[in-house]
Amino acid sequence: MKLTAELRSKTSEGGEDAGVPPSQAEVPTDRSDDARFEDLLERALRIDVTPSGTVKRQPRGYRAWTRMALAAAVVLAVGLTFSKLQDAAYFGSEDLASDVMAHIRHEPAALASTREPVSPAAMDKVLQSAGARVTPLSSPVTYIKLCPFRGHMVAHMAVQGPNGPVTVLLLPDETIDAPMPIEDDGFVGTIVPLGAMGGSFAIVGEYAGDLQSIKDQVADAVRWRL
Repeated sequence: MKLTAELRSKTSEGGEDAGVPPSQAEVPTDRSDDARFEDLLERALRIDVTPSGTVKRQPRGYRAWTRMALAAAVVLAVGLTFSKLQDAAYFGSEDLASDVMAHIRHEPAALASTREPVSPAAMDKVLQSAGARVTPLSSPVTYIKLCPFRGHMVAHMAVQGPNGPVTVLLLPDETIDAPMPIEDDGFVGTIVPLGAMGGSFAIVGEYAGDLQSIKDQVADAVRWRL
């Protein structure tokens, strides 16, 4: 407030006669008092007092540069946070069952109930990329996609059961010693070890009665590509 009052006083007294250096006081005379005041105020805001007490003028682009630097810092922080979230989603946690459920919930399209099977060409393309082979199942496969999961690319399938879709994740790099049950907010399932062949597969659905038949089909049909 004191600075504002002094500036208004100096503006009313006029330019150099008021003790303001010519470089700061030369404001076109045809501008209004308010415009002249705003110009002087803007110049004053670029003045910085150093710890030694000397007066230092900030460069004209100082505030713009500061805003750009701040914006860059924010973008960098957001980028690092997003990168960490991506790493968590891709590499997973120590809980295999929780990672399976998190992945299933991340792809709601796979849970859609449909009887339209995917083409053999689409099946083969995804399975090859996932390092797997699956002989034809008696139940229709209505969804298949190559997905990142715990540091690997895996085949994510939906097989239509009598009451709805059943999710199957083929996991050649996840070897477990015994079946691992899954029960999570309306979903039930199992992560099934594949014995001497290594690896496993996860099977999850909303209806426990749909799982056993499909689980047996997949266990008999899947092989890993060497």
